[in-house]
Amino acid sequence: MYLPFKPAALAVLLVSAFPVHAEKAPDEAAIIVVATRLPTRINTVTADVTLIEREQIEQAGPASSLGDLLTRIPGIEMSRQGSRGTPEGIFIRGANAGHTLILLDGQRIGSATLGQTAIESIPLSQIERIEILRGPASALYGSDAIGGVIRVTTRAGSETPRLDARLGAGSRGAQEASLAHGGRIGEIDYALRLGDSSARGVNAITNSASAAHNADKDGFWRRDVNLSAAWRPDAATDIGGHWFESDGVNRFDASWPTATADWKTRHRITSHGAHARLRLAKGWTSEVRAGRGEDDSVTTPSSNAGQAKDSFRTRQDQFVWQNDVKLPIGQGLAALETRREEVASTNAYTGTRRSTNSLVLGWSGSFDAHFWQLGLRRDNNSQFGGKTTETLGYGYRLTPAWRLSASAGTSFKAPTFNDLYFPNTPGSGVGNASLQPESGRSQEGAIHFEQGTTSASLTGFRNTIRNLIQWEETAPGSWFYTPRNVGEARIVGWTAAYATRLSGWTLDAHVTAQNPKDMTTGEYLTRRAKQFGSVALDRDFGQWSGGVEMSATGPRYDAPDFTTRKNTKKLGGYSLVNLRGEYRIDHGWSLFARVDNLFNKRYELARSSTTDYASLATTLFAGVRFVLK
Repeated sequence: MYLPFKPAALAVLLVSAFPVHAEKAPDEAAIIVVATRLPTRINTVTADVTLIEREQIEQAGPASSLGDLLTRIPGIEMSRQGSRGTPEGIFIRGANAGHTLILLDGQRIGSATLGQTAIESIPLSQIERIEILRGPASALYGSDAIGGVIRVTTRAGSETPRLDARLGAGSRGAQEASLAHGGRIGEIDYALRLGDSSARGVNAITNSASAAHNADKDGFWRRDVNLSAAWRPDAATDIGGHWFESDGVNRFDASWPTATADWKTRHRITSHGAHARLRLAKGWTSEVRAGRGEDDSVTTPSSNAGQAKDSFRTRQDQFVWQNDVKLPIGQGLAALETRREEVASTNAYTGTRRSTNSLVLGWSGSFDAHFWQLGLRRDNNSQFGGKTTETLGYGYRLTPAWRLSASAGTSFKAPTFNDLYFPNTPGSGVGNASLQPESGRSQEGAIHFEQGTTSASLTGFRNTIRNLIQWEETAPGSWFYTPRNVGEARIVGWTAAYATRLSGWTLDAHVTAQNPKDMTTGEYLTRRAKQFGSVALDRDFGQWSGGVEMSATGPRYDAPDFTTRKNTKKLGGYSLVNLRGEYRIDHGWSLFARVDNLFNKRYELARSSTTDYASLATTLFAGVRFVLK
């Protein structure tokens, strides 16, 4: 074990050693949406959730990625092949990266060919809050929500200061600048936020024996814009729209046609739409939301002989009509959804379109010491037919401070367009249009403590995922692969978390112990540790504030043999220490600085059978910010 603490000992500490504070009333708890799709107080949901608010996002620093921030949250790990700007994969409770659904302002923006979202393209400067749900949520959101859901909300006019400007620079040529303006004209809130970031980066591949090794710097640049406006004449009416776009280039190393080729991917994601939320009657609120999410990537040179580039574009048109109804006991939810997916590529896919029509029903609420959640969803997909998922959760408040909860649910992930329709390519493979969705079944139980500014929880979970899609060699030695529903994974574990505030100090700690196994091969799932955790300590000294973060991750495995699927490479465990500080000058000015990997630890987040990928050494970033409220 590589952690600087024993998980069992920490669990006992979290559940037993609580300082006494004045109790926080239930109606003072934060409001979240991700757990039920209804505005709900966080201490009355049965799901395992975390809320990240703007203050925590600011502390992460503008040079941090969304993946960097999420790894400081219980139950979440990340993979990345190189420095910031390269693709990031998120594992919630040991599930695959494609088993996490990412919603940006309520909309999907992922790639339908790869089956996951480019979270590295969503800058922290644009985000107001992040809601994280750990565990299956297909009964609320449909495909992809096997491991969990991350709901990202960008900064609207009501949250954006009149002027917010930031400029910073750091190690390896890192630069970050952002400018935002927001306000209110009559009954209309509006916000505009612009961002620009870049870095020279590091050499992504460290071993010279790799055929892809090129001793250059693999950096990135990114520009982003977010525009939103909403008409809010009263508390019951909200009509508006938004436009988000992130456009950038990431450089990397590859072996074809030569290792010295200038490999780069230009990646653009957009999300734009409109919404109207109205109170139709007492206790009945109806919302209509329509929008489009796009993921467009172009890689040069091409990995296919005779092509100048590889291009992949996903467009998802989405429509949601949701009705929230106050019932005699609790709240009811009824929603209709339609999603149209379309891909375009330099590769000739045999299928380029599919659609999903969905019905969602839910009931949640609390009565006396009891609280509950029920959900049922039916998805009808033009490719594989119908899929029904459900969730059931129950909680009981033992005392005002202590509560128990348990839940169970089913989930699924639809095959990607690569899985289904990849063109017949000699020496590579072909898709399989008869594939069925991957399916999951999960159970969990938890005990929570909340009193004053102290909170703690201990959550046990079990997630079994069947019909996993794996690409298999159709004939031994042919190097021609076809995907099949043959895999099964089982992930059993627990997460403990503890947070408190006392005399200006803030302590936040969590640890996860899990057993992420491929039941088909008996091997551990790649890039996932059996134990990981972190501790953060922050202090406010008036105009000064600062903090230290310590994280530790146990050994993992990577690069399984493509034929036997046995693990071949072991990634060592590691621990990191980060520091941050801020000095608030008068009249809205402040200075900030952050040091990541203070002791210059060498560690790996990913590896292939022939290639060792770099990670970041000690990194310093500092800057200045001006806020006019």
